[in-house]
Amino acid sequence: MGYAVLADSGLAPWGQAAAIILAVYLFASIMIGLVLAAALMLTLAWLREKAEQIKKIQPAVNRINHALVSAQKGEPLPLDMADNQLMQAVSQIPRVAATLPAKASAVEQKVEQGSDRVMHAVIEFHARTEMVKGIAKAFFLPGLTRSRPAAPTRTQPIVEREPEPVVMPREGIIEPLPYEEIMIVQRMR
Repeated sequence: MGYAVLADSGLAPWGQAAAIILAVYLFASIMIGLVLAAALMLTLAWLREKAEQIKKIQPAVNRINHALVSAQKGEPLPLDMADNQLMQAVSQIPRVAATLPAKASAVEQKVEQGSDRVMHAVIEFHARTEMVKGIAKAFFLPGLTRSRPAAPTRTQPIVEREPEPVVMPREGIIEPLPYEEIMIVQRMR
C-alpha cells in the first residue's frame, strides 16, 4: 500500500527527472576524466620520448666538450676523435677565436682608410664642381660676378663712419657734399 501512495503523489516524476540529470552529470564527469587522462598519458609519453632523445645526444656533447678542452690546452685529439670531421672542426675553434681580434682591427683600419679616401674624393669633387660653376658664371655672365667683402674678424679693425651732416640747399646754389671721413677704431675685448 505504501508504494501506491508514492506513485500517486506528484513526487515520482521529479525523482525520475533527478535520476536522469544525475546519470547525465555522472556520464559527463566520467567522459571528461577519461579525456583528461588520455591527454596526460599522451603528453607524458611524448615527454619521455624527447628525454630519451636528449640522453642519446649527451655522449656526443661530452665528446665535443672534451675536444674543445684538449684544443684549448694545445693537446692533440684522442685517437677515437681524430677521424671525426666534426671533432676536427671543433678543435679549430680556439685557434680561430684567438686570431679574431687581430683580424677585426685590421678590417677596421682598412675601413677607416677607405672612408678617408671617399671623404677626400667627395670634398675634392664638391670643390671642383663649385670651381666649374664659378668659371662658367664668370665666363657667361661677367656682370654678375663680384667679390664679396670679407666679414671682419677680431684681428681686422672695425670701420666706423661719422654721420653725414645734413646740408640744406640754398636757393639756387648747389654746394658739393664734403668727402666722407672714415674713422678706424679698434675695439679691445
